[in-house]
Amino acid sequence: MKKLAITLLIIAGLFTVSCGDNSTPNNTKDNDTNDTVELEVTDNTTGSDETTDTEKVPETAKTSTSTTYECKLDNGNTIVIGTKAEDTIKSLGEPLDFMEAPSCVHPGSDKVYTFDGFTVSTSPDAAGVEYITELSLLSDVVALESGIMIGSSADDVTAALGSDFTEKFGVRTYLIDDITISITFTDDYITAFSISKPMQ
Repeated sequence: MKKLAITLLIIAGLFTVSCGDNSTPNNTKDNDTNDTVELEVTDNTTGSDETTDTEKVPETAKTSTSTTYECKLDNGNTIVIGTKAEDTIKSLGEPLDFMEAPSCVHPGSDKVYTFDGFTVSTSPDAAGVEYITELSLLSDVVALESGIMIGSSADDVTAALGSDFTEKFGVRTYLIDDITISITFTDDYITAFSISKPMQ
């Protein structure tokens, strides 16, 4: 009877230790049962366990493809980088120019619609749906709602977009998730400006 009681205490102690280990996910990699419990715990909290990260890759990919960036123009138009293009292109009216070329990523064509003072570029996804991938400003005819346009100063850009950027060879780059804002300066004034998101 004493042996049975001692055995039960040891099992209870091991169970307590293994449950305690679940609060620190990286300490119990060797036990399959503990790994299963870890997945449940880390999945509901931080997701810092390597196995959990692997399982979350599809979710990360979904987040990546759903990243958008809203660009309000001072002409009243709003272009949201990373969204379906059809309604936006229709709302912008007849383009002044249009170009297309076969996409290097998915079946279908990459397209560039030129409007007064700006261009909108689109690319197809794997299903052939056209998404907005870039807005480029061409001249001071149009500006972002914040006032940034071709000809704005570097100080104006910093005031509007902040100082969290990299700069190389006169090109300033802001990264927001998978959105890239590229600004080319000549003598501290914008000569080229684009906001883009690559098609995955």
